Amino acid sequence: MCRMIAAVGRFEMEPLVDAVKVMASNSNPAYDHELRGEGGELIHDCGWGIAFRDGERLVRRRSAASCLEDAEFDALASIDTDLVILHARRTPHRDTIDVLNSHPFLQKWRGEEWAFCHNGAVNDLTQLRSDGSLEPAGGIDSELLFHHALTLLDTDRVAESLAEILHEIRDFTCLNCFLVTSESVTVHARMSPVTSRPLYYTPWVARGGDVAVVSSEIVSQVALEWERVTDGSAFVLSP
Repeated sequence: MCRMIAAVGRFEMEPLVDAVKVMASNSNPAYDHELRGEGGELIHDCGWGIAFRDGERLVRRRSAASCLEDAEFDALASIDTDLVILHARRTPHRDTIDVLNSHPFLQKWRGEEWAFCHNGAVNDLTQLRSDGSLEPAGGIDSELLFHHALTLLDTDRVAESLAEILHEIRDFTCLNCFLVTSESVTVHARMSPVTSRPLYYTPWVARGGDVAVVSSEIVSQVALEWERVTDGSAFVLSP
């Protein structure tokens, strides 16, 4: 599966980049989960991506390289922004490692630019709908889930609508995701009710002063008090 982090407000990028690398290497001492014991067998090395606010627009960069070995990923630490999502992909389907399948996905929709990243897998793709104008570039389940959400989304109530849409999905491992515009990050958390990995699939949120961070794991690089995100919930963060 994947590791990801989102932040809004006043923050430094370098700690977030470091946090993603620690999570991606499955060596995060700040948080334990069911798959920690797999060590180097659970490296999230199947591509990376970022979307961040630059003025009034979203900028996306992504790669099929491992974030653990890519100097371009390290260079993200110099970005100055107040809204960002970062994603490190892991998939057992090595033949799908391609920049087109690296999160976040980006789509112009209803006059707005949207970005999306996801942790988990949708096993039954027949559940997913798409407006005829939304053509997947790569076609993995996460991109199709993104298009499904956009197709049904009520943009006047994004968080509530996203939760309702994803509540109807069946046969999945996890539906943790970030849905992003240049103004906000909508966070959604939902794991399979029969999962054997609840700690691995639990996202966490930290808030303090003028910053909020959501992460796949508690990370020591963010020195705030962390709280578990309630399963099945969705909420909006904005700078």
